[in-house]
Amino acid sequence: MAPTISDTAINLIKSFEGCAPNPEWPGGDSGITLGYGCDIGVDPDSLSAWTAHLSTGDMARLQAVAGLTGQAARRALPSVKAITIHADDAETVFANYTLPNEIATTLKAFQGSVNLPPDSLGALVSVVYNRGPGMDGERRSEMRATRDAIKAGPAQWPEVVVQIAKMVRLWPGEPTASNLTGRRLAEAALFARGLRDRPGLGLLTGALIKGDSSDPVRALQGALRVGADGTFGTRTMVSVWEYQEGAGLPPTGVADAATRTRLGV
Repeated sequence: MAPTISDTAINLIKSFEGCAPNPEWPGGDSGITLGYGCDIGVDPDSLSAWTAHLSTGDMARLQAVAGLTGQAARRALPSVKAITIHADDAETVFANYTLPNEIATTLKAFQGSVNLPPDSLGALVSVVYNRGPGMDGERRSEMRATRDAIKAGPAQWPEVVVQIAKMVRLWPGEPTASNLTGRRLAEAALFARGLRDRPGLGLLTGALIKGDSSDPVRALQGALRVGADGTFGTRTMVSVWEYQEGAGLPPTGVADAATRTRLGV
């Protein structure tokens, strides 16, 4: 059976990617994207997945821009911007083509990731979905460290939480529930959840993580002086991240044992 990722991971990817009603150019080195971030510039073959969902004329116009990336894609966008992408078609392409391809790409890029819990694998797929699997260059140093930690085996997997969170350096600014900085912290949290919640793995025991709801979370919020409602949401995650930065702890947004000890909770 092929490895699967959790529904939580799928929802994370879809929430950050969004589903625009028309083709878009996300910027940078991207190509024109359809639906849930299906990039026909970076992956021209992906356009074939839309054959059953778009008219012959629309397909012809998109074929003319497939393979274009960066500024060439930006210049070409007006020629296809009026094409309508229906949400149910985008869902079908996402489920049947894009997501399986991204899972396969992730498994190939990160040796040993097949053994990760579904939440953790899903977090890694989200990173690759957004950034691609490339490992070269200074901007990819955390990708290489992630690859090495996964290959080294379970004892090193918590390091991946640190490395995904470190990627926020590439997108300075306050993390939110919709920007790339917030996406990296949410991915780090989901990776951590998979490690903590896998029976018998014994990793990150006692960590408090985005999505938790408990009295210990309420105590954590009280120590951080944020709204103490007992639910670990984006605001609490960002507060933990900021506290860790100031306290000289690895800033991940995950309240691990070291963070909880320092806060006295």
